[in-house]
Amino acid sequence: MDLTPYRRYGRWAKRAAWILTIYLVVAYILIGVSPRDALLNPAENLANYRGFIVQAMVLMSFIILQFTAMFWFLARGNNYVIYPGEYDVSFDDVRGQPAAVRSTKEVLRLFQGFKDFKEMGGYPPHGILFEGPPGTGKTLMAKAIAGATGVPFLYATGSGFANMFIGIGNLKVRRMFSKARAMSDKYGGAVIFIDELDALGGSRGMVSQRAAPPPDRDTNRFIVGAGMGGGGGMGIVNELLVQMDGLVVPRGMWRHVRRILLRAKPKVPFYNILIIGATNRASTLDPALLRPGRFDRKIHVGLPDSDGRADIARYYLAKVRHEPIDFEKLARMTKGYSPAMLKNIVNEALIFSLQEGRDALRWEDLWQAKVTEEIGLKQPVVYTPREKEMVAIHESAHAAVSYTLHKGERQVQIITIQKREGALGLVSSQDIEDSYLDTQKQILADIQVSLAGLVAEDIWFGQTTSGPSSDLQAATFRACLYVGLYGMGKSLVSTGVLADPTRGESFLAPVLNDPERRKEVDAILNECRIRARRLLEAKRHVVEGLRDALLEREELIGDEIEAVMAHLGEREPLDVDVPLDYLFGNGEALGEGEDRERQALPAGRPDGDGNGRGEKPDGRASGPRPLEGPAGSNGGS
Repeated sequence: MDLTPYRRYGRWAKRAAWILTIYLVVAYILIGVSPRDALLNPAENLANYRGFIVQAMVLMSFIILQFTAMFWFLARGNNYVIYPGEYDVSFDDVRGQPAAVRSTKEVLRLFQGFKDFKEMGGYPPHGILFEGPPGTGKTLMAKAIAGATGVPFLYATGSGFANMFIGIGNLKVRRMFSKARAMSDKYGGAVIFIDELDALGGSRGMVSQRAAPPPDRDTNRFIVGAGMGGGGGMGIVNELLVQMDGLVVPRGMWRHVRRILLRAKPKVPFYNILIIGATNRASTLDPALLRPGRFDRKIHVGLPDSDGRADIARYYLAKVRHEPIDFEKLARMTKGYSPAMLKNIVNEALIFSLQEGRDALRWEDLWQAKVTEEIGLKQPVVYTPREKEMVAIHESAHAAVSYTLHKGERQVQIITIQKREGALGLVSSQDIEDSYLDTQKQILADIQVSLAGLVAEDIWFGQTTSGPSSDLQAATFRACLYVGLYGMGKSLVSTGVLADPTRGESFLAPVLNDPERRKEVDAILNECRIRARRLLEAKRHVVEGLRDALLEREELIGDEIEAVMAHLGEREPLDVDVPLDYLFGNGEALGEGEDRERQALPAGRPDGDGNGRGEKPDGRASGPRPLEGPAGSNGGS
């Protein structure tokens, strides 16, 4: 016999009994009416004590209203709704990221045609995570999605869910998803975009995989963060996990009517909601947030390549008035730039153009904007004649060694002895083509370039200054990479496994604390110093020619450097209109002693050591390229 209907009736009978019991207790305690009178004359008793009941109801209503209003105000959140047709950004505005745009469009096609996809047996993607360096276009990609989906777009920031009261952040998350579900029913879909997701979805308890104990220990130790009252932050992450891929239950009063009266089976609703997150710290997100079913598609929005930078430059320069620009050359000189940096370069160049009283942007304006972006504004500082010459020799030595060892791979773009930020002088160079690997030759050549200023001071003045301090740091760093991280030294044991980045540890300490590896680093530095001295003595005329030009001009940029090098015999004549008397003042770049030194150099030794670019007599080699920076300084005093 099926007892299910009787159990249902029994539950309703229990509820009625509880209501009757509460009525009798309240009547006896608060009103003083016996249970017998309360049952026989309920209307009369209520009429006699109506004022008391009304006062109690008003007081309770005020208390409830006060708490409801307070929590409603705190749980409002700061999410904004963009309705279809309100945004005019499209995927045509996202430049330099063809792979990311293509992958995003694939997800959107499935999102918009989710019914057909479900009929085939699949489930549409629930979320997209855009991750990558700052300024690469993650938020711009979300704007394009807002303009392309044709459904409401809910925008929120990760920091907007933080609150001083535990539980309010959970209410904000729950309310945002409730709004998205309501819009999904009305419009056939909804998109939620959470910018700076790491502020909301950080790893619960800050537990790191690297900090996890070995499996053979008896106890598990966790590092628990104290944020949000010791548990509020974790609760928000848990709420986000549940809302993204939790149990979806039927809602509304109609389902009870269907269940009780019509005896119909409740229908579990399906909401077509796409969640998009953007962060430049994906490694800090909770692993449960990154699993399939929540963020199904993780799209890396990285720095654009050469073709991407040229496309971005065309896009932004098309919006301003400009003279003819070599976009391929602009792409080469902005290696490592993000789309946001390229946009800023164009805007700064336009400002320089307007300051000069011109109505069109020129190539020189882009150069000036690039220099300002990378090494800062000029600072008016008056050097003593001796200091000025020492700084000029220092930077000329960096440039001469870099020009020789990096020939064909890197181009010296800026040589300056004008003070900018913390540097008295600076040499900046750029890869001619995009490259993603460092060879042994390149690392050793970078060390020689870093040590060239120190060696030149000793050659020309017989003593060194405090200027090469940053050069020594760069050279030591590269030598430690060579020995400890890249396995190019005597030992193949990597010190990278000994360092925990989550605790602020670096691979440098294990290298420098190991006596054997420290000796190896010191030997590399000394060997590179000897090679740099040998090269500078052979290229003395180049150093002194660049010195004279710097003393006259204080800054050489781009084609000016190439013109000086052509005049000094380091390259073929340059087909540019750069008068030498403009660079050297009197047109005499070389003294008699320098001419004799050039004549004394044997023929067929363009690199100063007779072994071609970077080749050394002992078979070891060197070459270009620092690891970081769009146009890293190879020497700053």
